[in-house]
Amino acid sequence: MSGHLSITGLAAGYRGKSVVEQFTLAPIAPGEVVALLGPNAAGKTTVLRSLAGLHKASGSVKLGKQELMHLPLADHAAYVTYMPQALPDRVGLTVLEAVMSALRASIPAGMGPDDLLVAALDVIERVGITHLAARELGQLSGGQRQLASLAQALVRRPTVLLLDEPISALDLHFQLKVMKLVREVAAQSGMIVIMVLHDLTIAARWSDRIVLLSGGKVEVEGSPAEALTAERLAQVYKVCAAVSEGEHGLQIAIHDVL
Repeated sequence: MSGHLSITGLAAGYRGKSVVEQFTLAPIAPGEVVALLGPNAAGKTTVLRSLAGLHKASGSVKLGKQELMHLPLADHAAYVTYMPQALPDRVGLTVLEAVMSALRASIPAGMGPDDLLVAALDVIERVGITHLAARELGQLSGGQRQLASLAQALVRRPTVLLLDEPISALDLHFQLKVMKLVREVAAQSGMIVIMVLHDLTIAARWSDRIVLLSGGKVEVEGSPAEALTAERLAQVYKVCAAVSEGEHGLQIAIHDVL
């Protein structure tokens, strides 16, 4: 399915307490990468889980003309793939087995066993973890599990990919590698990517659009230059920051707290 992703009036909470209120974005185009930013408890993960159909929410989430909010979870997962921040560490599958299992869950018509293996190995190679293909997930470090989880998400070729802090456990090399790969896949396939990030400079460099959340509400939505101003960072994060344009996008330096 192709088409814009339209999110209107999304609201969700826990145990009777509102966490996200009236979350509405301008339609997200195929191939667009959107970063959700904000302080802790701003509602970022709740938004992702609600969009993934894993948390009860109200409002409208449409992909093209298809309303996703009331689909059964299996049908919802055919369009949307969610990579959580917290990953299981006691799993007996190898990386290759886990990626192939993810692919089987959304197997394209006409793919035989050999095609499955080739597709799984191709994604593993693109993520940069071929050397881990035969290792069990439970034997991997947190960062390695994060890369394996990304491979599982990408191999399904979803229309919408939701990533919750996909680089939080990675070293600098793999942070940049993952961000480059996500951008390339989005551009090549038209996949819509919505990701939660904490690093403001990385978000500014690799995202088309920034959404700043605070207290479960959208404070600002726009291009990195529009959203990540010193005034907005002071308002949302309560910090004194200097923002300048560099060779690879915005450069953000945090000087002090307010």
